[in-house]
Amino acid sequence: AWPGVWDLLEGLGPWAILIILVINLLMLPLMTARWWLLLRTLGWPVGMLSACAYRTAANAVSYLTPGPHFGGEPLSVYCLHSRHGIPLTSAATSVAVDRLLELLASISVLAFCLINLAFAKNGLFTVGRGVPLVIAVLAAFAFILAALFTGKRPFSRSVLLFKKVAGGYFPSASCRFEPLINTIAQGEAMAESLYRGHRRHLLLANLLSLVHWLGIFAEFWLMSLFLGPPLSFWHLTTVVAVARLAFFTPLPAGIGVLESALPWVTAVLGL
Repeated sequence: AWPGVWDLLEGLGPWAILIILVINLLMLPLMTARWWLLLRTLGWPVGMLSACAYRTAANAVSYLTPGPHFGGEPLSVYCLHSRHGIPLTSAATSVAVDRLLELLASISVLAFCLINLAFAKNGLFTVGRGVPLVIAVLAAFAFILAALFTGKRPFSRSVLLFKKVAGGYFPSASCRFEPLINTIAQGEAMAESLYRGHRRHLLLANLLSLVHWLGIFAEFWLMSLFLGPPLSFWHLTTVVAVARLAFFTPLPAGIGVLESALPWVTAVLGL
């Protein structure tokens, strides 16, 4: 119904468009602040403007890869190394820890949304459907972070185990794993030092993740307010959960999935 859509957009007005634009501009430093703080904590301060530029460039690459959550990380590491002289291990550690914290926050919020939907009246989901899987993934990420920050070295040990298994079939290639294992072990040691020596900074990094998510909820709520009746809390968690699940599909930018999921969920909700 294109005439109806055009009437809605015309009814936004300049102030509504300005508010949405300002929120999106504020979201960029919010989503970068965690990485910026991690870099400063590791002893390699980078300007916020530069960090925002690198994050935007990395996101642009990620949006062209299958699954928009990964793909631009090598570009972030390259920018830090080539433009600021940051060692590859430190640059890669900052990016890896930032992505792990971001995924932990995303899955935590998603679990909260699905649990809320499971117990809400006339909910779209039941406890027996997606909630246990999301909680299991959340527990797995929490376990990996706990092992990483307490010196258990989960990644280097995994690579070492793979080396031992592969060495039985490809003995000549097993020696090539040594530099990789050493690099990963150095990064894990840095992550452990973050936890043991800078717990306040780590806590602040997680709080920044929550603030970023509050911005996402605020943006969805304001868009609904400007386009029609504002979403209730239950409707808001439903729309956000479906939108985030669409971005977990193995498609560049979740193309097609997001565009079909949002009209479906709003129709189901009777909006």
